[in-house]
Amino acid sequence: MPDEKIQAILEAGRWAPSWANSQPWEFIVVKDVTTKREICDIAKSTLTGHKGIEGASVIVVICVNPEIDPYHFVEDGAVATQNMALAAHSLGLASYWIGIYDAQNIRGSVEDRIRKTLNLPRKHRAIAILPIGAPEYKIDRDRKWLREITHYDQYGNTRL
Repeated sequence: MPDEKIQAILEAGRWAPSWANSQPWEFIVVKDVTTKREICDIAKSTLTGHKGIEGASVIVVICVNPEIDPYHFVEDGAVATQNMALAAHSLGLASYWIGIYDAQNIRGSVEDRIRKTLNLPRKHRAIAILPIGAPEYKIDRDRKWLREITHYDQYGNTRL
C-alpha cells in the first residue's frame, strides 16, 4: 500500500473531533509481518472477526492517553477510528473496526495483550484495531431509509 494512502488515512484520524480538542490519540502503524501475525494470533484466540487481519497490508492500532482526557478518551479514540475507516473506504480500500478496549482493564485481555505486543506505556489504552488493505470482495447491502430511523421531538414521532 502506498505511503500516501496511509498518510491520508492517518490525517483523517488526526482531524477527528475530540472533547475540548484534547486529541488524546496516538496511532501505531503496523507493517512488520511478524508483528501483524502476532496481532492476528491474538485476535484469532479471542475475537470472531479476525479474517481480514491476515491479508491486511497494514494495521493501524488506535491508542489514547487517558491522562489527557480522563472523561472522554474512549469516544475520542472511537471517532478517530471511524474517520480513518471512512478515509480508507474513500480511497477504495477495505477496513473494518475491531474494538479491543477493555473497560475493566484486565490483565490478559485482548487490549492488554495488544498493549504488550506493541510496547505501549501502561497509562495508554488501546481502543481499536483497524486492518486496511485491498478489498477481497464487496458486500452490497441496502442502508435503512432515513425515515425508518428518524424521530422528531420524541421517540415514535416520525413526522416533522
